[in-house]
Amino acid sequence: RHEGKEIGMEGLAEQQQALFAKLHELGIAHTTKEHKQCFTVDDVESVAEECQLQPQSGRCKNMFLKSKKGELFVFSCQAQAARDMKAISKKLGAPECRFASDDYLSTVLKVVKGSVTPFAAINDTEAKATIALDKDLLGEGTLWFHPLHNDKSTSISGADLVTFLKAVGHEPKILDFSDVPPAGSAPPPAAKKPAKEGGGAKKEGAGGGGKKGGAR
Repeated sequence: RHEGKEIGMEGLAEQQQALFAKLHELGIAHTTKEHKQCFTVDDVESVAEECQLQPQSGRCKNMFLKSKKGELFVFSCQAQAARDMKAISKKLGAPECRFASDDYLSTVLKVVKGSVTPFAAINDTEAKATIALDKDLLGEGTLWFHPLHNDKSTSISGADLVTFLKAVGHEPKILDFSDVPPAGSAPPPAAKKPAKEGGGAKKEGAGGGGKKGGAR
């Protein structure tokens, strides 16, 4: 089905009006910058200086994911963060996450391709999707997300984003990647087993000896 695939500008204007009204209602400070349509992280970087989308740590990437079980997630993290799909799936507790199809994008989040944003939680009135945030976002004073369309970016603090999400019925799932090795790094070497004291073949004692303190 492709119902609602194309969202008219009139419908978008109403969506954005409702979003900004909710932010005002909650007393959340925010600023919106207009720019060219940005479909990728690189697109956002190309307008960041001109539009003053600062700091760099506040620029984000957003993924709309579907697990093997059919669960839907919006995951947001810092644009420069290396987060692979395997690690994201593990932290979500959701098997084999993949990017969700455009049909889910239009019928659940009600945004067009390239406009995935945690702000779309306001459109998901049936709470079909879970909003997941990288823990690193929470301490940021300024984060930038598209306000339901990718020709603008709106600022909000990490704490205020959580407040907004709770207010629209989407308490976020916070994911901590601090224990995940950076992408591409080699796994730590396996610890050597200490040699047994006494007994055992004499040849095996050559590796570390039977002295105490050989293994740390």
